[in-house]
Amino acid sequence: MERWLWGGVLGVVGSLLAQQPLTLERAVRLALERNPDVLVSRLEVQRADARVREAIGTALPSLSVAAGYNRNIVPPVFFLPDFQNPNSGRLQEVRIGSDNAFQVQLQLGQVLFSQAVLVGIGASRLYAEAARQQYRAVAVQTVASVKKAFYAALLSRELLEAAQASLQRAERFAQDVGVLASQGLVADYDALRARVQLEQIRTVVAQAQFGYAAALRNLKLLIGLPQEEPVELAGDLEAEYRPADLPTEPELIERVLRQNIQLQALRLQEQVQQEVVRIYQAESYPTVVGFGGVTYQGQSPTWRNFVTAVSSVVGIQLSISLFQGLQTAARVEQAELEQRKVQQQRERLQEALKLQILLVRQQALLAQQRLEAHRSAIRQAERGYEIALTRYSTGLGSQLEVLDADAAIRQARSTYAQALHDYLVAQAELEALTGRIDPRIAPEL
Repeated sequence: MERWLWGGVLGVVGSLLAQQPLTLERAVRLALERNPDVLVSRLEVQRADARVREAIGTALPSLSVAAGYNRNIVPPVFFLPDFQNPNSGRLQEVRIGSDNAFQVQLQLGQVLFSQAVLVGIGASRLYAEAARQQYRAVAVQTVASVKKAFYAALLSRELLEAAQASLQRAERFAQDVGVLASQGLVADYDALRARVQLEQIRTVVAQAQFGYAAALRNLKLLIGLPQEEPVELAGDLEAEYRPADLPTEPELIERVLRQNIQLQALRLQEQVQQEVVRIYQAESYPTVVGFGGVTYQGQSPTWRNFVTAVSSVVGIQLSISLFQGLQTAARVEQAELEQRKVQQQRERLQEALKLQILLVRQQALLAQQRLEAHRSAIRQAERGYEIALTRYSTGLGSQLEVLDADAAIRQARSTYAQALHDYLVAQAELEALTGRIDPRIAPEL
C-alpha cells in the first residue's frame, strides 16, 4: 500500500514537472543531458582517459604466473658418447624425467628505459585534453543550436499570435459589416468581401499553426524529448532580448582566435600528432628492461612423493632496433604528413572564423537597427487601423483601407519579431564562436 502511494505521488510530481513551461535554460540542460552528439563526445572523453591509464600502465611493473603439467607417455631422452667404449663413436641414449612433471613460474618485468613509453604517456594526456576540448566544442555548438531552435519556436509562436489577433479583428469587422449591410448602410459586396478576407486570414492562421508545431518538433528533437510530449514555451522574444554594445571588429577577431573551442581542439590535435612523430622516432632508440623469475618444479613416477626444486633468476635486457626494412622512416613520414594536414585545417579554420565573426557582427548590428525602426512602425500601424476603422464606420473611408491597415499591423508585428529573432540568433552565434557559455546552464564546461 505504501509503495502504491509513493508511486502515485511520484507520478503526480512528474506530471506537474512535465506541465511546467519550458524555459531556455531547461531546454539547454536537457540537450546537454540527452543530445546524442554530446553523449558520444562524453564517451570519447572516457575512452581517452582509459588510454592515459593504459599508457601509464606500460611504465609500471608486469607480474605473471604460468603453471603447467606434463604426463610423459614415453619420457624424453638425450644422447651421450659411449663412455665405456669412447673410441667406438657410438652414442647411448639417456632417458630423463619421470612420468609426471609440473612446473610453476613467477615472472616479473620492469621497463627501465624506453623513450617510446615516456613519449606515449605525454601523447595520451594530450589526446585526453584534445578529447575534452572536442567535447566542449560539441557542447557549445549544441547550446547554440538549442538557442536558435528555441528562438525559432518563439518567433513562430509570435507570428501565430499576430495572425490570431488579425483573425479576431477580421471576425469583428466582418460581423460589424454584416450588421451594416443588413441595415442597408453598406453594400452587400462589402459584407461578402469582409467574409472572403476572414477566410483568407484563417488560412494564414492555419499556416502559422503548422509552422509553430514544426518548430516545436525540431526543438524537442534537439533536447531529447519525445515528439508526443506536449511542450509550452516560457517567455517571449522581447523578454530574451538583452541589448549590449558589440565589441569592435579587431576585438572580436582577437577573441575568436584566442577563445574558439574548435580552434583550440585543433591546436591540441596538432600537438598530439607531434607526439606521434616522436613515438615513431623512438622506435630506433635502445630499450632497457629488467626481469626476474622464480620457478618451482617437480617430478614423480607416481602421483605422490614428488621430487621438487626451486630456481630463480634476475637480469637486464638491452635491445636496439638496427633495421626494420625502412618501416620506422615510413611511419615517421606518415605522422609528419598527418601533422601538416591538421596544421592546414587549423589555418583554414582561423581564416573562416575571422570572416564568420565579422558577418555575424554585421547581422547583429543590422538587427538592432531594424528593431528601432519596427518599434515605431507597430504603434503607427495600430493607430492607422483605428483611424481606418473610424473612417469606414462614418462612411468617409473604404473597406480596402481597413483591410490594408490590418495587414500593416500584422506585417509590422511580424517584422519586429523577425528582427528580435535575428538579433538573438546572432548573439547566440557570437557566444558559440567565442567559446562563451553560461556557467549556470552548464557548470561542468
